[in-house]
Amino acid sequence: MFNNAVTFLETYGNLCDDVAVRCLAKVLSEIKMNLLNDENTALDFITTQEEVRNMCVRGLFRTNAEAEMVAMIIAGDIPTITSVSAQLDNWFELVPPYLLFIRPCATLPQLKDAVKLFSLEALRALHRISTSSTNWWFPAHLADLLQKADERITSAYDMDVRQHLIIEYGSSLFSEPGLWQVGFDYLRETGNEGLSHLELLIAQVPLDNETVATKLCSLCDEVDFDQTRKDIARAMAYRLLRTGRWGSALSWAIRSRDIEIVSTVADQVISRCSPDQFSSITVVEHFTEVMLLSSSFIFLHRYYKFRKLLESDQKVKAAELL
Repeated sequence: MFNNAVTFLETYGNLCDDVAVRCLAKVLSEIKMNLLNDENTALDFITTQEEVRNMCVRGLFRTNAEAEMVAMIIAGDIPTITSVSAQLDNWFELVPPYLLFIRPCATLPQLKDAVKLFSLEALRALHRISTSSTNWWFPAHLADLLQKADERITSAYDMDVRQHLIIEYGSSLFSEPGLWQVGFDYLRETGNEGLSHLELLIAQVPLDNETVATKLCSLCDEVDFDQTRKDIARAMAYRLLRTGRWGSALSWAIRSRDIEIVSTVADQVISRCSPDQFSSITVVEHFTEVMLLSSSFIFLHRYYKFRKLLESDQKVKAAELL
């Protein structure tokens, strides 16, 4: 099987006086491929591989890197064979060295499994990648690339594998501080199923400050999550009420676009805010009574104007307002 290779290596080794190449030629000439024809003698082939491996360990091929690499392939060294695979044009070119040097005792039924392994059946590969790592980034983006190449690759049994993996990846980002906005973008692109996950995940984002809450509300508006936006605004309004930040509490109540929430917050401000603090609630200035659907907020709006008139010593206008 290796006659031509042996002749070439012997000639080259003698011309260049390369000991490593001559040693490799001798190794190839002594390999008896017919040993693999019988299960009883196949182990002798494996013994030969071990001898070649020992020669590599002893450094007999060290003077020539290419000869050493060929010897390591013959010895069945998986990292070496893997490194060579990057230079091949097609997956099936790797099958002969894999079967000959790594699985020399493979039976005919096992050849089918080897072909499946090297053909990299997409769904099988994606499954293995997904189950071997806790990071969904690689399988999600690999599935995305495969689908762009051919939509049939990632489809099976009426299930969109790409969508499933992207949903998993996008959802995982919500558990990483500061990455939930990226996760939002991924989930938004995966249709109704992704949006269902997204609505649940947004509700779980900690409302650490008003900036986060504002971003969340803006994103909710983009995907029409009215109830989720309302819940966020309510939570912020009530939290700010407890700390006496009346203006901010009213702003969040208005952001909820819910008359009941606006009325509740306005009532609380009216009953708890001291008269001398009313002038600091400047948010009221940005609304007219026509815009205020809540009667409580309308009263608050008028009382604010009343306090401002008194502070500017316009008592007559203040009385008329009453």
